[in-house]
Amino acid sequence: MKLRPLGITKDILESIGLNITHTYDDLVFVENNPFLIQFDDENPSYLKIFFHADCTDEAVSEIEKLLIDAASKRDFSIAISGRFDMEQKEGTEEIELKFLK
Repeated sequence: MKLRPLGITKDILESIGLNITHTYDDLVFVENNPFLIQFDDENPSYLKIFFHADCTDEAVSEIEKLLIDAASKRDFSIAISGRFDMEQKEGTEEIELKFLK
């Protein structure tokens, strides 16, 4: 199991008024799911951001600016890496993630 900078990521999110709701492997789920964070195991101070497919371009731009500013104060880099969608699998509590270009 690789150690990932979850504490610093939590601090970055809290500084812009958001909280972590769940983590799974290399993914961090953010409250209300406007975006996901994926850790980069090759560069721990590099965070990949995937915005929800329903997130407007204006919201993406605003959140991106906030994240870049908050991350840079902690010597972290943010990379906007695409979009995602998710849906609950019928009859289960499992969620299926789809990464979009």
